[in-house]
Amino acid sequence: MLSALPSFSQEWESVTPPPDFYTDHTYGFSIDGMGYLVAGTTEFNGPTKAFFQFDPVEDTWTTLEEFPGAARGYGIGDVWDRKAYFGFGTSVDSLLRDLWVFDPDSMSWTQLSSCPCEPRLHPTFVANHGKIFIGLGNNNNGNQNDWWEYDIATDTWSQKPDFPDTKRHHPYQFAIGDYVYTGFGHGNGIFREWYRYEPVTEEWLRMADIPGEGRVAGTQFSYNGKGYVLSGDGDDHTSMETGEMWSYDPVLNVWDSLPPHPGTSRWAPASFVIDGVVYLYNGTTTVSGGNAYVSDAYSFDLKEMVSSETIPVKSANYSVYPNPFSSVVYINSLAGDYDALTIYTLDNKIVYQGRYASQHNVSHLPAGLYRMDIRKNDTVESILGIKQ
Repeated sequence: MLSALPSFSQEWESVTPPPDFYTDHTYGFSIDGMGYLVAGTTEFNGPTKAFFQFDPVEDTWTTLEEFPGAARGYGIGDVWDRKAYFGFGTSVDSLLRDLWVFDPDSMSWTQLSSCPCEPRLHPTFVANHGKIFIGLGNNNNGNQNDWWEYDIATDTWSQKPDFPDTKRHHPYQFAIGDYVYTGFGHGNGIFREWYRYEPVTEEWLRMADIPGEGRVAGTQFSYNGKGYVLSGDGDDHTSMETGEMWSYDPVLNVWDSLPPHPGTSRWAPASFVIDGVVYLYNGTTTVSGGNAYVSDAYSFDLKEMVSSETIPVKSANYSVYPNPFSSVVYINSLAGDYDALTIYTLDNKIVYQGRYASQHNVSHLPAGLYRMDIRKNDTVESILGIKQ
C-alpha cells in the first residue's frame, strides 16, 4: 500500500523575519515548540555570534545572549534528544572544527571535544541515535570526502569509511529512521547524486538522484518519515527560477516536487520545523552584479499534505505493471475495456492523457510518484504509480 496523494491547497505564508538579522549560512533549529537562529554571515559585518529565539504562537523574536564560541559563517548543526549541536565554519581569520551543544533548560552553550579532522566550511552534519556524523565540506586543501562519527555519550570521535563519490562541499543532509542521507553539493560541478549511510554496517549506498537540476547550499529537514530539501542554487550556481522544495520517500526511494516558496531560490537560507510547519529565513539571491540578502520570511504547513493511505497501488479491477515503471506502462484490466487513462502529478497537473490501451508510452515523464486515473463512463478508479 502506498500513501495517498497529498493535498496542495495550502500555500506559503509570510511570517515575521528576525530583527535586523539578514544573513547567509545561519543555523536554524527548533526545540520544545520554539525556533532558534544562531550565527551566520551578515550583510555588512561578516561572521556573527547573534542568537535569536522565535515564538510561533506570537510570531515574535527575542534576542538571546550571544553564542559564546567564535563568530562564524558557514557553520552547521542538528538536534538530538532536545539539545542542539553546532560547530565548524569559518571565523574572521580561521577555519573551525569545534563542536558546541545548546541546552534549552539552562539556555546555555557548552563546548565539547573538537573533531580531530581538518577544519572546514559547512560540511554534512547529521545527528541520529546518539551519534553525530560529519564529513565532506571544504577547506584550504580543497573539497573533502572524509566521514566522522561523534559519540554524544562519550564525547569521542572516530573516523569512518569515506563518502564514496566526488569530493564536495555545501551538501544537503538529513536522517530518517536508522539511516543518514547526504548528497548534492558542488565541487567540479553541481551534483544530483544522493547517498544513504548505514551506521551499523558502515556502508554507503547510492539512492535515487534528485530530478531536474543539481543543487547546492540550500536547507533541509526530516519530518514524519520523509526528508525534505528546500531552495539553494541550481546547475549554474545561481538562483533557480522558483524556490523549489522536494520531499524524499526512503521506502519508495523517490523524490516528489512540492510547492516552491515565493520568489527565486535562495543560497544558504536557514530553516526549522515547529509542529509540522517549516519556517524559512534569510539567504541570498542572484541579482545583477552579484547577490542580494533576503529579508522576507515564510512558513508552510506540512501537516496539510500528510497522507492517509487511501489510494492503493492495486485496484480490484485493474493493475499497472511494472510498478515502478520506466518508458512503458502496461495496464491489465479485469473488468473489460475502459475509456481513457489520465496521469497526474502530485499537485494535480495532467501530464498524460490517452484512450485506454493495454500499454502506454510514458517515457517523457520525469521520475516521481503519480496518480493514475482510469475512466469508464462516469466511474473513475485511481492508483499510484512510480516512474523510475
